[in-house]
Amino acid sequence: MTDKQAILIVEDDDQWRGILSEPLQDAGYAVTAVAGYQASREALEARAFDLVILDLQLDEMAPTLEGERLLAHISQRYPGTPCIVVSGRGDIRVVRDAFKQFDIVDYIEKDRFDIPAFIEAAESALSASALRAIADPAALRQILDEGFDVEEMKNLCFDLAIDFDSLRGEGKKARELVAYCRRHGRMENLSTRIAELRPELL
Repeated sequence: MTDKQAILIVEDDDQWRGILSEPLQDAGYAVTAVAGYQASREALEARAFDLVILDLQLDEMAPTLEGERLLAHISQRYPGTPCIVVSGRGDIRVVRDAFKQFDIVDYIEKDRFDIPAFIEAAESALSASALRAIADPAALRQILDEGFDVEEMKNLCFDLAIDFDSLRGEGKKARELVAYCRRHGRMENLSTRIAELRPELL
């Protein structure tokens, strides 16, 4: 990673906040860790995050689940932000309901916490989010224009079994390639191949 992807961790337990934060920091991510709902709102307002990892049971004394309240806030104010729920035993039904309502991409039980699996879940969520982001035609054109030269564009077309020379236009033909993929329902193929070839551009 050249530009550190930003992860927000929301966990009211000091020990677990450290357990969740340290492996991701060691993996090279920019981690912000806060303890509660209000602090998480302030953090979200201060900067954009690529992933939010939160505990549903942020305040056991609260009449409602503060984690669910935060998920609702993220869904309304920051739609498309992937979330991973980390929670304890007995929350399965609540988590299942939350999956139906919010953009939760994974669930990790504290009782079965495993650092490599946790990092893998975060990486998977971030990769999926990046692919969704570059599926936008304008974003794809910009990435191709700025990050690929003509020879690399030809190789990309070869990988996708697209005849570069048959595309209209001159030069790199970024606009024409994106238009072709839109017409033929191949935007996902294009996004995935770009992510494989040049992950540093995401």
